[in-house]
Amino acid sequence: MTLARKLENEVIDSGADALEYSSIDRARAGEGFAAALRELSCRGGNVLDLGGGAGDISAAVCRGIPLARVTVLDLSAEMLRLAAARARQEGLEARMTFLRADARSTGLPARSFDFIITNNFLHHLPDPFPAFLEIARLCRPGGGLLLRDLRRPDTLEQAQAHAGRSPDASPRQRQLLLDSLQAALRPEEAHACAMRAGLNGYTLGLAAPIHWELRRPAAPGAAVP
Repeated sequence: MTLARKLENEVIDSGADALEYSSIDRARAGEGFAAALRELSCRGGNVLDLGGGAGDISAAVCRGIPLARVTVLDLSAEMLRLAAARARQEGLEARMTFLRADARSTGLPARSFDFIITNNFLHHLPDPFPAFLEIARLCRPGGGLLLRDLRRPDTLEQAQAHAGRSPDASPRQRQLLLDSLQAALRPEEAHACAMRAGLNGYTLGLAAPIHWELRRPAAPGAAVP
């Protein structure tokens, strides 16, 4: 029997936990995210990072795609504070904006983004379907998607084993990863949400070692800064 989903805290509102999350080294993940966006014909334009947290992925996208302008959206004031500090430190203030809002109801204009990205965010939501609906609403016709998240293992033992394979992580970081793995969606659950939300033209597959990834390239000639 597949491991049942066990929800975790939706918002990282603890300053201590925000620091734990932000101190995780995501340099390789950020570079990989920017490279994947280039593969999907992202050459610039308005990018929305839903649940962008401390802004590490957004900053990597700005570095890797010089014509991109990224909106970092998160419900946690603590995470956005860290994201803004990162932007200042890296000289990216002019290309990164920060919005405290609910990813399920952002209040942003429809069809206003050329690309929408998420990284390890959707599993925080008790019901991710409204966020998929918002993604469908906010992405302009011909726009691209790159949604990447943890994949819930088949058993608790597998989740514990994955969480234990981070020798450089603090005990709290390992516990946060274990909680997230238990809260994560299975690929088929993500696919069901995407289909119900009316998304199309995407591929969804496994991303090693413990992630799934939904991607859709920008339509030819659509990704113009």
